Amino acid sequence: MPPAAWRMKVQTQEPWLIALERMGCGGVIVDTQVNIVDANDTAGEILGRESGRGGAEARAEWKRDALKRLLSRADGKFRIDREAWISVPHEDGAPLILHAIPLSPATGASPTPTDRTMIVMVDLRQRPRPSPTVLQRLFDLTPAEARLALAIGAGLTLQEVSEETGISNATLRSQLSSTFHKTGTRRQPELVALLARVTILP
Repeated sequence: MPPAAWRMKVQTQEPWLIALERMGCGGVIVDTQVNIVDANDTAGEILGRESGRGGAEARAEWKRDALKRLLSRADGKFRIDREAWISVPHEDGAPLILHAIPLSPATGASPTPTDRTMIVMVDLRQRPRPSPTVLQRLFDLTPAEARLALAIGAGLTLQEVSEETGISNATLRSQLSSTFHKTGTRRQPELVALLARVTILP
């Protein structure tokens, strides 16, 4: 998305949808009829794959139908008027987790039940990726070290990175050692956990 369009979206979209986007999670706000009021790009991509008709920019009616299909495939009853967790099985891996969170009425509004619910979507097959720029700024990583950290975070081994990039194992081990030192980590699982924590940063 072009920077100007992103700035406009940030100014108009609900803050929690933006935060979920940064964490690699989908977020959809629906009314009592499960009409989609707002959604972030990750939710659009999930629903676009479900509809088979497009990605994040799929039309609202496709997204609504796709959301209803997801809810119908869930392993339990899903109530949008109360907090709930369900999982939707995938044939090719870990499930999609859906979490309904009824939204409180606006301050000063009459104490009637909320008419909107946020549905958080966590696709366990996907690994959120922090920004390489953030890694370089926070930890003074070189571009090569940031790329290696992201590859490790995506589940690749050093051998796989070497085969994909043509960089020798010795060079990669040196870069990884430097990355450990700069990030204050000692092992790859610690580095992966750190990367997951900083994905929320823009």
